[in-house]
Amino acid sequence: MKRNRLTNLLLLTSITLFTACSSKAPEASKPKLTTFDIMGIDVSGATCQQSIEDLPLARTYPMVEPFSPIRVQNQRASCETYPLRYNNRMSTIKDVEWSAKKLLGIKYVWGATGPYTYDCSGFTQKIFRDAGIKIPRVSRDQAKVGQYISFNNLKKGDMVFFDTHKKQTGKVTHVGIYLGYGNFIHASSAAKKIVIFNFNKKTFYKKRFLWGRRVIQDNRHIASL
Repeated sequence: MKRNRLTNLLLLTSITLFTACSSKAPEASKPKLTTFDIMGIDVSGATCQQSIEDLPLARTYPMVEPFSPIRVQNQRASCETYPLRYNNRMSTIKDVEWSAKKLLGIKYVWGATGPYTYDCSGFTQKIFRDAGIKIPRVSRDQAKVGQYISFNNLKKGDMVFFDTHKKQTGKVTHVGIYLGYGNFIHASSAAKKIVIFNFNKKTFYKKRFLWGRRVIQDNRHIASL
């Protein structure tokens, strides 16, 4: 009898233990914490093609109180900061090129600033002013603003400066605007009008080239001295 009671007790205990273990729900695996989890920033809605860790936001967003999530309100703006600036710069360059080419054939007159005649620096000042960029009046002063650019690093929209004296002294006497592919547009005293020349075809200007200046930078315009 005692043996039967002991057997029944063991059997009931085994059933209880088995039932308790089998009905227990498996523990959910804990998600790994990311940099944004630690900082309390919710980026679940980000759709940028860039890796989220590569965004400027990931590197520069200020620390916040724990467990106070900050919703990223404008993922598109965060992802496209550089393209937006690049597009603004390209838009300004297109404006400069379009405005300059529109004046092709206009007569050159020394000291003239338009609207019907121009000298070299009067022409460049007018073109950049129309694009919202203020530069000085004369070429020697225009050659001091913006970023210095060597011949091999010229890009469309850069100003190009020359020493056109027969005996070169290294002083700026002439200015034009680079259009890419070796071409530049300028008010030429020799041609007596606004023309486009190519450095490889007009080696006179290539030999007398001094430097370039870039006044169109991202979405910012460099003002005059």
